[in-house]
This record gives sequence, C-alpha cells and structure tokens, in this order.
Amino acid sequence: IFVKVVVTMEVNGRHKPTREYIDRGCNGVKSPNNFGEVDPWTAWAYRPRTISLLLMGTCFLIWASGALNPEGSFSADRVSSVKRGVFAMIAVFLAYSFLQAPSTVLIRPHPAIWRLVHGMAVVYLVALTFLLFQTRDDARQFMKYLHPDLGVELPERSYGTDCRIYVPDHPKSRFNNVYDILFDEFVIAHILGWWGKAIMIRNQPLLWVLSIGFELMELTFRHMLPNFNECWWDSIVLDILICNWFGIWAGMKTVRYFDGRTYEWVGLSRQPNIMSKVKRTLGQFTPAQWDKDEWYPLLGPWRFIQVLSLCVIFMTIELNTFFLKFCLWIPPRNPLIVYRLVLWWLIAIPTIREYNTYLQDRELCEEGGVFLLAFAGYMHHRASDLHQVWPWSLPEVDAVVADHILDDGGHASHDVPFCVDMENLPNND
Repeated sequence: IFVKVVVTMEVNGRHKPTREYIDRGCNGVKSPNNFGEVDPWTAWAYRPRTISLLLMGTCFLIWASGALNPEGSFSADRVSSVKRGVFAMIAVFLAYSFLQAPSTVLIRPHPAIWRLVHGMAVVYLVALTFLLFQTRDDARQFMKYLHPDLGVELPERSYGTDCRIYVPDHPKSRFNNVYDILFDEFVIAHILGWWGKAIMIRNQPLLWVLSIGFELMELTFRHMLPNFNECWWDSIVLDILICNWFGIWAGMKTVRYFDGRTYEWVGLSRQPNIMSKVKRTLGQFTPAQWDKDEWYPLLGPWRFIQVLSLCVIFMTIELNTFFLKFCLWIPPRNPLIVYRLVLWWLIAIPTIREYNTYLQDRELCEEGGVFLLAFAGYMHHRASDLHQVWPWSLPEVDAVVADHILDDGGHASHDVPFCVDMENLPNND
C-alpha cells in the first residue's frame, strides 16, 4: 500500500495535505474501494478504530483480571489463573491481528476477518511448537487443559477386522458390517471435506489425484494407524466412488455457480426495498469476484513440481490429522477435531489463492502472501515434528528398530520419546 500526499487549496488560501491510499495489491488484487465506492451506511466499518478498540480492550482486560475486585468471586486456583492468563494473552494477540495484521487477497465479508484468521494461524503454529518440546506423556496430559475428556487412552478401532458384506448369522442384520461403516461419522466428514477442497482448488483432475493419493497413503500407513485398516469395498467403493465423488461433484457445482455469476455490487443504501437490502447484506458473505484458478500442471517441469508439491502438502496435512489424533489420544467426535478442521479450512482458503496468484504472476508476488508464509512455517514445523510423531505411532519393537536406523543415519535426537515398554521387551532385543 502506497501513501501519496495530495495538497489541496482551501478557501482561506491555506494548504491542507491529505492522504490518498493506493492499494496495488498482489497480481491485480483490488482493495475494497476499487470494487466501487464505499457505501455511506457501511463506511464506518472501513475506518480505523485502533485507539477506541485499544481503550475498550484495556478496560475489558482490567475487569477480566479481577484487579477491580481482588477479593471477589474469582478462583484462587493456580491452574485456573494460568489458564485465564494464557487465554488473555491469546485474546490480546488476536485483537492486535484483527487491527494491524497484514491484509490478504480476500476482502469478504471484511478484511479484518481474514486478519483475525491469520492471527489464529500463528497461535496454532506457536501451540504446535510448544508441543514439539514436550514428551509423549506430557503432551497427552496437556490436552486435558484444552478439554477435560482428553488424556485417556483410546481403544484401537479397525475397520478391516471383518470384510464380509453379507453376514448370514449376524443377530442384528445380515449387512451389519456395511451399516456400521455407512453410519460412521467419517462418511459426513468425507463428503464435507471434499466439497470444501473442491471450492478451494477448483480443478477436478487435481481433486481426483488427491482422492486416490490419500487412499494410497492409507494403504501405506495401515500398519501404523488402526483406522487406516479398511476393507477393499470401504476404501474403493464407499470412499472413492461414493463419498469423495459426491463431495467433488457438489463442490464443482458450487464453483460453476459462482463462476457463472455477474459481479456488479451496489451499496446497501442504494437498494430500493427491504428485501434487496437483506439480500445485499447476505451477499457480503459471498465472494466479491470469482477468479479461475488455472494450475496448468503440464506447462513445464517446474510447474509440474509446484503443483505436485501442493498435492503432497494437502495429503500431508490430512495424514497429520490422523497421526495427531492417534498420538494425543483425541477421539474422533471430540470438538477439538472439528475446531481444527474448520481453522485449517479458513487458513487454506487464502493460502491457495495466494499460492495460485504466486504461480501465475511472480513479478508482482515475489514472496507470496502472509498466509503462504505462515503455511510455510507450519510445514517446516511438521518436518521438525516428524521425529516425535513417527516413533509414537510405531509398535513397540518397530520403534526400537526405528531408533537404531536413525542413529545409524546420524539424525537421532536424544529427546525423542518412543512408544517402548522396556519391561515387556524380549530378552534377545
């Protein structure tokens, strides 16, 4: 954003400097003002309110800390005080991000919303960095502070114990194996997940590469994660041909709907009636414009590597969800799983837009956007965390073998916790 000082002449002959903000953006991304004049009814939402919100936030922190009533009803428990202090620290940082964080390529419903999401991404990255330096047991017990039901070992659940479609002697139903998987929570998660990915990537061939690639990853890591031990008809028919296909189809229908619209926005005050004002208000939560993300993976060798890297990163993030859930003892129906997936979806929306913009025009976007940089930091953290997550997920004897392999390669870390029960190891090991 460039600031140009414009000198205007007032009636009394005195010069009055004013500032004109010119947002050149990244790859032609426009500021909110470039999509039409700011409506008088909503102009207040785009004016800086830093001092006002700073005073309000300071007053709220003083009240929440109990400084005005030190002998009141606030809990004197040390754990509760620490938790409230940590949450207050996070709230202060998110408030700063809401006001002062760099803007992204997205402006709907408001640029401040995406600045807030950027702050949440940084908080999540810092939290993962903290877990990186904890032992296995400490990390699992730490999760109790986030949710009281965590910190308890989960029973191993495998979907491939009985792969028979027709079970004639089952007391409930002859197709009980199929019913158990059809009414599993992962069916809805598959459909909604691929619908969201289709909206972000907007390229059907790449979506099918991701769909088949993740099933191959499940086949590869089925010896480490019990959830990946699936029947052939569950993996091929139910996952790929039904759930993933329906999610991709619904997502591409949504993409074509927004791609075919004409985006000519009119301010709220210029709407003729109440219904038009309501529709315009709801339209604020839709894209200001719809860009076609052209990936062109076969444009050249370097472009192929760049698009392939996107697919690898996507599958790594999905795989990381199951590894964290398994290693930290988080059940699938815990709300933390849903919160994390929603946060990642919000992070991935501007990240993919910035990455696609970076691929299409590097002269204007030499270093990518703020979300792309935060995402790069997360992937670097995942690479560093591999030493902890991988041995946690191995069986007992396999973890010892992995330790020997890492020692031979000169990459072992003495702080890496292994899932090894030393009392139950065979004597010859």
